[in-house]
Amino acid sequence: MKKVEPYPIASALFFIAQIFYIVCISVKLVLNNLGIEGFWHMHKVWEMILPGFSSHSLLDFILGLLEVGLGAYAIGYLVVLTYNFLNKKSVTNNQPSPKPFVLRFKVLFLTIFTYSVLLFTICFVYDLIVPKNLSMSFIWSWVLPGFQNLSLSNYLVGIFDLLIYSLYSASIITWVLNYFQKVQFVNVK
Repeated sequence: MKKVEPYPIASALFFIAQIFYIVCISVKLVLNNLGIEGFWHMHKVWEMILPGFSSHSLLDFILGLLEVGLGAYAIGYLVVLTYNFLNKKSVTNNQPSPKPFVLRFKVLFLTIFTYSVLLFTICFVYDLIVPKNLSMSFIWSWVLPGFQNLSLSNYLVGIFDLLIYSLYSASIITWVLNYFQKVQFVNVK
């Protein structure tokens, strides 16, 4: 097994996180300018995970952009270095294979979508069983646009949102990771 290089993974995560952050904040600003309140809550997620971020000024936006980028690079490097460390017995430093590794969009999309739908379904059923104060439906209303309560129509809205998120994630991850894998492969030759 070939040793995994952290740069392509970290770079792919960097671009994915930056694009996702910019899209989330931009959608909030556009909806606010159109007078639509209470529909898009992703900025609350960023406020929870980014220290000092409040989404009220340009400085906060730039601070969030910096934190997201650094966090993505750190996660990419930590994950790859941990993976290489745990697999050091089976990792060899042979010459690169004649072709770079290519991530397939369809496979990644189906993987992300299947996992997301399975997780969402488990959580949805959980929310139907437990009392309202233990329900996670408020999280779904933040993350899934159009989701409001626990009903079949809102479950289908959630599945549709997950389909869009999966398409978006798979297309960005596939394009960025394949690009950096190709660049690294060319540079190694």
